[in-house]
Amino acid sequence: MGLDPYYGAGFRLNQIKQPTYECPQASQDLFTTEGSNGNGVGQVPVGLITADEITYAGGQYYEDNYGYWLYIGNNYWTMSPDSFASSAYVFEMDSSGSLNISSPNWSSGVRPVINLKSTTKFSGTGIVSDPYIPS
Repeated sequence: MGLDPYYGAGFRLNQIKQPTYECPQASQDLFTTEGSNGNGVGQVPVGLITADEITYAGGQYYEDNYGYWLYIGNNYWTMSPDSFASSAYVFEMDSSGSLNISSPNWSSGVRPVINLKSTTKFSGTGIVSDPYIPS
């Protein structure tokens, strides 16, 4: 029996169809160095979106979807690896709103995300003329 070529997100989304917000390795899911928390990687919770988060928002594996809030009409990478079988494959949002896998290349962009505590309060709509402002 050979090795399973799927990484965590690939297995969850391609095989068992069960996305999650949970990080299986909590020590790698902490951004700050405050107190005893954090892995020292960064000072702010900024990164790329995960394939699981896109799935929760309405994106589906190889299904076009032009009607959900993450659809922008452009290709962009997620931070989620899918599999490795002679080359690496990573989840990508494509221009038709479909969550696909592809070998990394320079043809797709990236969209940063920030993670907020559930108790964070803000105002604004998030557009240039009305940005989010902590309240």
